[in-house]
Amino acid sequence: MNLITALISLGNTEKTLRDTIFQDYSSDTRPSPDGKPLNLNFGIALRAFNAVDQVEGILSTNVWLRHYWNDIHLTWNPEDYNNITTIAVNTDPEFEHSIWIPDMYLYNTAEKPMENLDYSRANLYFNGDIIWSRPGLVKSTCSFDLEYFPYDRQTCYLKFGSWVYHKSQMNISIRDPPAIDSSNYQKSEGWDVLDYKVNYNEIKYFCCPEIYPDITFSFYLQRKSGYYDLNIIIPTYATASLMIISLLVPWDSGERISFAITVMLSLIVFLLILSESLPKTDAHPLLSKMLIGLTFFSLFVVFFTVIISALYSYKTNRDTPFFQCIKFAKDNPITKRISKISRRFSNRNSTVESYDVNLEEIDCPESEIQTRTTSYNLANNIHISTLKKRNSNLDILSNDGTYISDITEGSCENSNESKKSVKMYKKLAAKLELIFTFIFFASFIIFSLYMFSSVPY
Repeated sequence: MNLITALISLGNTEKTLRDTIFQDYSSDTRPSPDGKPLNLNFGIALRAFNAVDQVEGILSTNVWLRHYWNDIHLTWNPEDYNNITTIAVNTDPEFEHSIWIPDMYLYNTAEKPMENLDYSRANLYFNGDIIWSRPGLVKSTCSFDLEYFPYDRQTCYLKFGSWVYHKSQMNISIRDPPAIDSSNYQKSEGWDVLDYKVNYNEIKYFCCPEIYPDITFSFYLQRKSGYYDLNIIIPTYATASLMIISLLVPWDSGERISFAITVMLSLIVFLLILSESLPKTDAHPLLSKMLIGLTFFSLFVVFFTVIISALYSYKTNRDTPFFQCIKFAKDNPITKRISKISRRFSNRNSTVESYDVNLEEIDCPESEIQTRTTSYNLANNIHISTLKKRNSNLDILSNDGTYISDITEGSCENSNESKKSVKMYKKLAAKLELIFTFIFFASFIIFSLYMFSSVPY
């Protein structure tokens, strides 16, 4: 017999074998002895995590589901069929000579169960043992804990079990070793697999009195944070550092406020970009806290920049509501009265002398010397009875107890207020700017250290 004849003979033998074993076979009948459960060993081969959708809470996994069981109705003697020990059989019920297959479903599926799994062919051995490796993509639900995003670690699982057969009809067991075959795993660009484990569970559901077993494959994933470090965190902190630089911009250039506002808007843009990658929940991710904190820092910079610029520009903007409020508080009768009482109380132990004073000795600005005539005429009608000294400043009182400074206030107010107020507000602005810069810089460092110390690894 030549080779071609041998191949034809082998093909005819296999056809004869198929016709024989499938002659009275029913793919709807569970292949187990009466009263005994079918033993099914189950495991998976992990190929890749195709997509991790944290917004929708879906994990897409490329797996090969591996089933091992024995069909007592599909056995033969190899010696009767040219020593054929194994053949490939159909698992798709729509095909001819299809076999019975276990109805293993993904319990925590995110879409139609097993829709993206292929009805691949199975290997049937002469003793009835069947090995069915079913490749495909499964989409499962996963609850993501984003507290430490983007330095988070997630635990996702795939829960498989029979949808119809309970424990007394089909006994599911974990394929060992290994239950999870990772030899063909393709590493993900966004996640690292830290560990995985397999658990066998038996649950009695409210719908049915029987116990239904299942096998749960758990995966411990760690996010690769390089993308977020390079594209969000580093640019954000680089932009936020410009808030300190904005304090060095001269206030009279007119660019300080616009510079600070530009920095704040840039941080808000980063926050909006991040919000597209996060689920709309009450979770407060670490990266969101960073960006929101930096946004508030920039808001405070804008706020204090406006105040400091206003204090510097008193000479040209003293009639604005801001300075009117300060002037109202300063000229309030209650404030004045408290100031006088405090001043008199502090000087009550000073030495008192009576003598005449010519108010020409009270200096007024040369630019407004015309007000001196009024002061001089008033001084001629005043007999000075009291002089109180405290440190190097003189407070002169008239006979009726009225301060000469109060009497001459109107005459010198126009001459002295402008220069004194401008000088006072500039000095106040300089002090506030120094204090705020120190407080802001210290707070920024403390905030950054706290945020990065919260990273779990």
